[in-house]
Amino acid sequence: MILDGLNPQQKEAVVHFGSPLLVLAGAGSGKTKVITHKIAWLVKEKRIKANRILAITFTRKAAREMQERVERLLAVRPLWISTFHAFCVRILRESTAELEKGFTRKFLIYDESDSIKVVKDILRALNRDIKDADTARALISKAKQEYRNNIFDYIAGLPFPASSFAPVYRQYQADLEQSNAMDYDDLIYFAVDMLVKKPQVRQAWQDRFDYILVDEYQDTNKIQYTLINLLVGAGGNICVVGDPQQCIYTWRGAHPLNILNFSRDHTAQETKLEINYRSTKKILDIANKVIARADRMWEGKILELSSSTQEEGEVQYVRNDDNNEECAFIAGQIKYLRNKGYGYPDMAILMRMSFVSRGIEHTFVKYGIPYEIVGGHAFYDRAEIKDILSYLRFIANKKDKTGFERIINVPPRSIGEKTLLKIRDSYATDWIQALRDTKLPPRQRAHADRLVKSIESYEDIIEDKPYTVLMELLNDIDYSAYLTGHYKDDYEDRKGNISELANVLKSVEADGKPFSEFLEDNILSSDQDRIGSSDSVKVMTIHAAKGLEFPVVFIMALEEEIFPSARALGNPSQLEEERRLFYVAVTRAKEKLYLTSASSRMRFGNTMFSSESRYVEELEDDLT
Repeated sequence: MILDGLNPQQKEAVVHFGSPLLVLAGAGSGKTKVITHKIAWLVKEKRIKANRILAITFTRKAAREMQERVERLLAVRPLWISTFHAFCVRILRESTAELEKGFTRKFLIYDESDSIKVVKDILRALNRDIKDADTARALISKAKQEYRNNIFDYIAGLPFPASSFAPVYRQYQADLEQSNAMDYDDLIYFAVDMLVKKPQVRQAWQDRFDYILVDEYQDTNKIQYTLINLLVGAGGNICVVGDPQQCIYTWRGAHPLNILNFSRDHTAQETKLEINYRSTKKILDIANKVIARADRMWEGKILELSSSTQEEGEVQYVRNDDNNEECAFIAGQIKYLRNKGYGYPDMAILMRMSFVSRGIEHTFVKYGIPYEIVGGHAFYDRAEIKDILSYLRFIANKKDKTGFERIINVPPRSIGEKTLLKIRDSYATDWIQALRDTKLPPRQRAHADRLVKSIESYEDIIEDKPYTVLMELLNDIDYSAYLTGHYKDDYEDRKGNISELANVLKSVEADGKPFSEFLEDNILSSDQDRIGSSDSVKVMTIHAAKGLEFPVVFIMALEEEIFPSARALGNPSQLEEERRLFYVAVTRAKEKLYLTSASSRMRFGNTMFSSESRYVEELEDDLT
């Protein structure tokens, strides 16, 4: 039953055992099916227990899909199908005592906005420009992703001005440790560091698993590669699945050589999956012709996709006079397709650069087309949501400096920067104690005492009753009045967002889910995990579309200096990645693909004329 419905190449990948395996899986070739059926086969045929198989992927959406499929095949819920970051959180929570840093098991996970705030505070304290915060944060992140053993020395050894951020890094890590918090990169960094430096911990985790599978291996960076090798150990029971042609994240550390050299590094067998079960023939013809021009470094790893269906499908290219005409064409085509039976959720607009979306948003409003911006301003990033979650987070962890500094004067309590500096100077064990120890004028003291009383009254129940705490807290701090007074134009929308948060936490409380687990889930979610099921056209960058598919796809703004991007034009390796990005965009389409460009486009308030993308020119003979 497990092998039913698999083609010969998929079957070969599933039943391979006894040595490492590299599965080169083209777009839409059923890689998730291979991974899930291989897990089921290992359990049924090799008698490996499900809880001794580890499968790692990149998004929670992909992990959930794998879990559901394996559960259907085995009637057992697998324990170890996870994202890289979620898996490392489990390592750290279980082995916190082994960490060289002073974290407790209940450490917080800071999102990007929390991390940037910490960096900005440090830059202010050092009398430096807070505009450098993004640069400093990116430098720290890169050093962790590359698993630099001594990050301070690494940054200090870089050419100026990068070297000047070494003291920022040192204080940044000290502030996180003081707050009992880790940033997103720390989750893998500290897990790997512990496995490297503590042989007994490494052996214990190696002994947990008899087989390891890794999805989207082409997207692994140096530290993820190191993690996998540490876990595999000497057994060599590993299968990695990926597609070099879909390696589109080198800008955030993905290392193409990880998949290109896997067979050599592990003496692995290779299996290719080249039958595409997603797209029609014309779409795959376009994809194959574009990727066939890829650099020779990929030789032997480039897959020739063939469609499982005999349907031709449809590919059209439209050159418009300007971006307004381009957007109008797309809107008109969507209306036409709606009359032909396609729903709004069947359609997606993909673009290389997010600024292009403004025109399409304006046009969709004019045409009455509902749309959703994927990867836009997420619900949990909205100011009022971050305010209230900072309160709840701080109630759960009174060492949380970022949370404390966000809530201390929201609503206003007459506590400005000078008073905050005095509170910082009083810090000893936690921020509530610092607030108590700081000498304050009577009015500020009254505000501070009320806040302390409110925070401490909820600390024993926040983990089990977050909804109850939320509703009482909103009354305690009169947050509704704050919204009404502080946001004159859209306070009703903001109150609606708080209402929605209450709905979410009510479900969390009713399900018996710990508040800390709810926080962790949200931090570890990706843009794809947040895609709604609303009746709307999805608008997104191509990077956000990775792993998704739609019956109808529009790829817009196919012009030189937009796609490929201007910064890639003088860099051969970046141009190669742009080509792979176009390949990924094309292979998101199942039935119909529309490519569009504009002869002129408004840029910085001026009309700029542009030439067609090189990809359009390469495909000229194949486009209608």
